[in-house]
Amino acid sequence: MNLLLKSATLIAFLATSSVYASDRSEVTYYFDSMLAADPAAVPTSAGSESTGTGTVTVKNDGTVMMDIKWVIRGEDGPINEDNAVVGIHIHTGDEYTNGPIVFGFCGQDPLPSFGGTCQQGWSYDSAQIATKYAGKICDKNVKDCYNYGQTSAREAAQLLIDGREDMYVNIHTTKSLAANGKAGALGLIRGQLRLKEESSPADSDGDDWSHMTSTSREMKSSLRGGSV
Repeated sequence: MNLLLKSATLIAFLATSSVYASDRSEVTYYFDSMLAADPAAVPTSAGSESTGTGTVTVKNDGTVMMDIKWVIRGEDGPINEDNAVVGIHIHTGDEYTNGPIVFGFCGQDPLPSFGGTCQQGWSYDSAQIATKYAGKICDKNVKDCYNYGQTSAREAAQLLIDGREDMYVNIHTTKSLAANGKAGALGLIRGQLRLKEESSPADSDGDDWSHMTSTSREMKSSLRGGSV
């Protein structure tokens, strides 16, 4: 009798674990990025007044979407045919580091196009204040792609979700490429990705049981019993 009870308990546990794992696979993670000059990593950006904000939506299956808006000010501008936005990417690295591209969202020569050319601004009478892009994994076997392009979109997304790699968003312009010269495509403005919240679909009773808001990875680690 005890054996039957233990077997029934194990089956119930495995069934519950399977449902939980399935629900976790559908979790959506939201990251924020505040873009600005970062002279520690990009010395040529010192004094820049340009700014931007981005929200990046990440799923376990490797789907990455970005809503981003920016304002190019002062000597960084204007944005026109001679000074275009030539790339928006997610790179690995902290605020002191320039790392390879993980996901690309848009671009034009001399940078990769990924999803196509970048939005070049918005008219003053436009209701549009941001542009949404779908991210594409940088999969070329070159040093400018993370892990020489050998990491899948799903794997890269999980690195960001788990906090195993610091990542940042940056914007490249024609002027910033010229200013950085031999140092490479370091970008004009950039911002670290910070986890904002995560949520999963409501269950069959309509109870969104697994919605959680977090202000930092340290808080998430503490809640899960991890060490900081």
